[in-house]
Formats: sequence, C-alpha cells, structure tokens
Amino acid sequence: MNDEILNTITKDTFTLTLLKHRLRILKSNLLKKIFGSEAPAEQLSVQEANWLSSLPASFYQKFNKDNVYQIFDAIETKINSMPVLLIYIAFEADDQTIYQIGMNLKKSFTSITLFDIKVNPALIAGCALSFGGIYRDYSLKAKIEDKKSEILESFKKFLR
Repeated sequence: MNDEILNTITKDTFTLTLLKHRLRILKSNLLKKIFGSEAPAEQLSVQEANWLSSLPASFYQKFNKDNVYQIFDAIETKINSMPVLLIYIAFEADDQTIYQIGMNLKKSFTSITLFDIKVNPALIAGCALSFGGIYRDYSLKAKIEDKKSEILESFKKFLR
C-alpha cells in the first residue's frame, strides 16, 4: 500500500525537494482532517491546494488514525533509500522547466523516479549529471576543456 501511495504522489512530483515539501503539506493536511487539531491551518499556495485537491478520494481513504504515522514513516524511509539523479545546470530552473525535465526523464528511464537540480554557474550550455556516485559533465565547458590544447593551437595561428 505504501508503494501505491508513493507512486500516486510521485506521478507528477519529480524533484526530491518538491516531494519532501508535498509530503509535509499532505501529512499536515491529513493530520488536521483525521485528528481535527485546533491549530490554525497552514496557509497553502494555490499550487499546493490544487495539488492536494487533485489527489483522488480513494487516495485519502487509505489513511486513518491508526495508520497515518506508520505510512508516513515508511514512505520517508523509502524516499531516503531511493536513487536520485543530480542535474547541474547553469541557471535557476522555473517550475515549467522542471516539469518538462521530469516528464522526459520518466519517459526515458524507468529506474529514475526522482531528480534534484543544482545550480552551477560555471557550466556553459548544457548540464552535468551525477547518479550512483558517477559524475558526467555534458556541458560546453567540458567540451572546451577536452579540446583546450587544440583551441589554443588554433588561436596561436592567428597571433603569428
């Protein structure tokens, strides 16, 4: 059941950061509904409220006062052991870009369910990837570094 819940959440949640954020607001919302806390409700953004309301009623029926904490503990444990693809890019990606990257990754790779984006302003045109302890730089900067001696030789011809 926990895998089914996690699959529902990760259907349109691609980054580890967003997944943890959504789990927090989902847990808070469920605890409020189940236990009827008197604490003031957390202010949700329109996007967060829309996401919560997009989850089917059958999804919410899986939670009750006896299992809600165990489900979230199991999901959080599973998330900590999931492989995460780190994508290094030279700019701050907006939500639309992250969504497009996530959809393309889901289509291309079955083993990658989560990624996280890190900004590396030293990269030029392209990205670098890190997965399972292996780092690969696919940016123009890496290509320039690989061909540095050839590029310098070409420039030296013009300086003569």
